[in-house]
Formats: sequence, C-alpha cells, structure tokens
Amino acid sequence: MNAREKAYELLCEIVLKKKYSNLALRHGINDFSALDRSLIVSIVYGTMQNYIYVRYLWEDFVSKKLPNDMAVLMDMSIYQLVFLDKLPDYAIVSEAVDIASKKHKGKYKSVINALLRRFLREERREVSRDPLERLSITTSHPLWLVKMWERQYGFEIAQKICDNDQQVPVQACRVNTLFTDRETLMKENEHFQLGKLSRDGLIYDGEALAQTKEYNEGKITIQDEASQCVAFFLDPQPNEKVLDVCAAPGTKSTHLAQLMHDQGEIIACDIHKHRVELIESSLKRLGIHCVQPIVNDGTKSHEVFEHESFDRILLDAPCSGYGVLKRKNDIKVHMQSSDMDEIIPLQQELLESVSVLLKKGGRLVYSTCTLNKKENEKQIENFLKKHDDFICEKMRTIFPYEYDSDGFFMARLIKK
Repeated sequence: MNAREKAYELLCEIVLKKKYSNLALRHGINDFSALDRSLIVSIVYGTMQNYIYVRYLWEDFVSKKLPNDMAVLMDMSIYQLVFLDKLPDYAIVSEAVDIASKKHKGKYKSVINALLRRFLREERREVSRDPLERLSITTSHPLWLVKMWERQYGFEIAQKICDNDQQVPVQACRVNTLFTDRETLMKENEHFQLGKLSRDGLIYDGEALAQTKEYNEGKITIQDEASQCVAFFLDPQPNEKVLDVCAAPGTKSTHLAQLMHDQGEIIACDIHKHRVELIESSLKRLGIHCVQPIVNDGTKSHEVFEHESFDRILLDAPCSGYGVLKRKNDIKVHMQSSDMDEIIPLQQELLESVSVLLKKGGRLVYSTCTLNKKENEKQIENFLKKHDDFICEKMRTIFPYEYDSDGFFMARLIKK
C-alpha cells in the first residue's frame, strides 16, 4: 500500500466510520518512511480541513450521487490538485483511478477519471457572493455555525475565527515549574520559544514534541496556551482542597498542582476508568503527588463528596469543541447543530451537582473549549438566576486568532 492509498483508507475510517483522526494516524502510518508519513498527514488533515470547499468544487459535475467512499476519494483528490502544488496532476489522477479500480469491482474507475479530468479542464466553480455562504464554503465551516457566530459575535469576529481555523496549529507546551523554568529550557533547546499568552507556556518549532527528551523527563507537558489560562483563572493556593470535576487526561489537574507547589489536595475525577489511568500516567511522568485520581460521575458529585468541603472547584465541562476546530478537524467534519441538545443539559447538571460542594467564599471556575454563548455566557446566566448565593466575578473569552491558540471560555464564580 502506497502513501495515497493509506491516506484514503484513513480518511474513510475517520469520515465514514467516525474514528478519531489522531488515533487513526498514530497507529496507522508507523511503517511508512518519514516523507510518506508527512504526505499522508498532509492529505488526511488537509482534506478534512477543507472538506466543504473541495466537495463544492466537484459535486456540480455529477447528476447521480456517488457512493460515500468514492465521494471521499474525490474530496481527497481535489484537495491535492488544489492545495498540494508539488504533486504532479497526472500522478494524483492516476493514483485516484487505481484506488477506484480496487473498489466496487472497478465500477467507478472511469467515473473518477472523467470527473478529475473535467475538473482540470474547466474553470473552478464560482463561490456564492453572499458573505456568510462564501465564508462557509471557502473556510469549510457549516453554514449554521457561521450564522451562529455572526449572530453572537458579529461578522468580523466570525470571519477571523473561520480564517484562523484554516491555519496549522502551533505546538504549545507547559513547563513543569516544579522542576525547571522556561528560560532554562530555552537555553537547553533552541526549538523552544516563549509563548504569547501563558506565563508557563512555550512554543516548540521542532518535530514530535511528545518524543523530546524534555517531555520524557517530565519537564514539559503538551497543552495549548489558552487551556493553560484556566488554572491561572482558578488560582489555587498551597494546602487548599481542590476538586477537578472532569479532569482526564489530567493536563489541568497537574497545572493546578504546580500552582499549589504540590502541597494540598486535588481530587481529579473522570467517569471512565481508562481515562483516570491517563491522569495517573501524567502524574507519574511529571512527578506530582498531591493529586488523587478517582472514577466518578460528575453529575453525582453531590452524592459522593461532603457539601461545602472544597476551597476551589474546576469544572472544565464537556462541550461542542468549536474553539478547537483548527486542531481537531474531525469535529469539523462530523459536527451537527443538534449536538448542543445533549451537551447543554449535561453542563447544567454538572454545575448544579458541584456547586453545593463549594465552601462559602470559595471559587468555582466553569470553562469550555468552545465558542458558543449558549454553552458559555448563557449557561452562567441561567445558573446565577437559580443561585443567588453565587456571583460571577469575571468572564473571559479567548478567540483563537488573538494568540494563535485554541478558543476558550472561562467564568469565575464566587460563593457568597
């Protein structure tokens, strides 16, 4: 199997079978050369990042709908023809025809060949002149999402979010301040640079951050800079008792521990045992001892823990993930507007459950990695209407284009 065949196989797994892209790529391309791995990653991520646009360019050519796997083959091939200038057109078409010949008993071999040659021969289809439709197509964001952002934040911000989602995400990490500092790491490794947002953040311009000596020695952990701001927003102090409600894989829990100088007690919860094991693994690698990982359903927290027993609580809630589309293209491919119907009630239930656990005068931070006021500002507004014993001290939205980071929302609540 060559690189393009492998890219096609992985795209079918991700797009049609909804397999996570990072897992598919991590386990699927180890036997290929470094050059081929680079091509596979480029084709897979690039096709998903531009899936609406590339399909828009060819779907007008067909009168009868193609099978889903052949549509993926067309998407992948058009992506290469449009975006990968170093690959010769004849090679892309030839490879696509070869792949098609092995599927459906070769039934669509000639169709794929004809469609791709027609695309090369004719002028590209004109994109809609309507500003929202044009933005949706050219940046491959569903029209309903573009319209929602335009209503909530205005067209200029919506456009900046969509444009930034088309960029390659930076490799960001957090220094483990229990053992080193940013200046030391930058002196030891020229690939580390100061971050733009977090005082513990570094940007890495080398390859494979998770394979570096610094990562394996527990001097850094991989974390976006906007995500790092959440722990600072909670601002835990040494010897306090802290609850991290939805903690896996433990990235924010370990940051809280650093800010507490590994002194005090942090209970880090997740509903799934295998994800709690990820927390345990992070603690061991980073040399942290004050975090206690446990299996716990966050919506039942009020039945498990003593009421008014925590100084600070972090609820990094499950969300739609609209702030991390640059990093997680598979969300972009699979998202539906109906996804919020299940998520918003779950967020409400989690807030209700953990709010009774906070001491009077304590601090609760609610955070998400989404850009959606229904899950963010409105969620806090509705909570405060029901709970006059809480006040919102501060809210912050980080847009991805501001610091070349993920998009994040944070609200800091104080219990009177």
